Amino acid sequence: GDFLIVDGNSGIVFVNPSQEIKSEYERLHKEQKELEDKLLPYAALPAETIEGDRLEIGANIALLSDLKLVSSHGADYVGLYRSEFPFLARSSFPSEQEQYNLYTSILKQAEGKSVTIRTLDVGGDKFLPYLDAPQEDNPALGWRSVRISLDMEEVFREQLRAILKAGNQGRLRILFPMITAAWEVRRIRNILGEEMQNLEKRGESPPELPELGLMLEVPGTVKILDKLLPMLDFVSIGTNDMIQYTLAVDRNNPKVEPWSSPFHPAVIRILQESLQKCSEYCVPVTVCGEAAGIPAFAYLLLGMGFCNLSMNPTSIPSIKNTFRNMSSEQARLDVDAVFGMEEAKEIRDYLESSLQESLDVI
Repeated sequence: GDFLIVDGNSGIVFVNPSQEIKSEYERLHKEQKELEDKLLPYAALPAETIEGDRLEIGANIALLSDLKLVSSHGADYVGLYRSEFPFLARSSFPSEQEQYNLYTSILKQAEGKSVTIRTLDVGGDKFLPYLDAPQEDNPALGWRSVRISLDMEEVFREQLRAILKAGNQGRLRILFPMITAAWEVRRIRNILGEEMQNLEKRGESPPELPELGLMLEVPGTVKILDKLLPMLDFVSIGTNDMIQYTLAVDRNNPKVEPWSSPFHPAVIRILQESLQKCSEYCVPVTVCGEAAGIPAFAYLLLGMGFCNLSMNPTSIPSIKNTFRNMSSEQARLDVDAVFGMEEAKEIRDYLESSLQESLDVI
């Protein structure tokens, strides 16, 4: 009577997995089946506009088997590896060695591509059955993500040691979710420094500390970026939570879905401010989340000046095709027009119409 998922790519069998794990494999299976052959030829081509402006397109992955899609769909790098899924698939915290083996496999199979590993991001809508978490009235605003990691420091240190040791196997970056204060970044850097020293004594450390970044998900964090950016190497904007927290809309509640949109003027202004501050400090920024895979939104991001996007691997060929048929100059003009608009639907309709006109001309 057990429910099994057999992943033939990674050699892992999941026994009675959580709904989150089931959903990820159902997604993977469906996307492989529904892949549009007409878009695959674009996967091997660079994402560049008519003028030759080049964009880097990353892939967001959760499973080891997703790495096949990274290669076949033309991702330039792995923009986000969600490290919580091995935690969700077990009945207890995975050991440091188990995590090291997994991160090593990911880096090796990335075949030289940069890989950004996000540290444990649970809480909110992702629960660990073996974690003694409190019952919360507002879990999305509660004990989650880096807050759990900093409270459960030994678990956090184990994950960091596993990631650092695996760093010898490829191009590694580490991303920290839900950062809202400068002291969190300083504490993380102190912990990393201590663990690097411990690994150096054992001869297991990478040649140097990997690049460190934060997942920009809370509007309040945008307002203190000037305090954070000097301590960081990169920033990834998590559009899923950024939209939720900017618009006070539960992203898992279909009843309020009409109020949630990446095209909302407030979301666009938050993105603009984030890009401006990161540019001032010469810190590269990536837009990472489901919205990046929407052609009209990708067109908006191009016009705003973003040049790094990370998305679901199966969205990449379509986005590459879109970019190769659009003009950077026209995108900038359309963004100027968008800033005078008031409604999300008005903005989306305008961008979709402009984008379609560009594709029709080509």
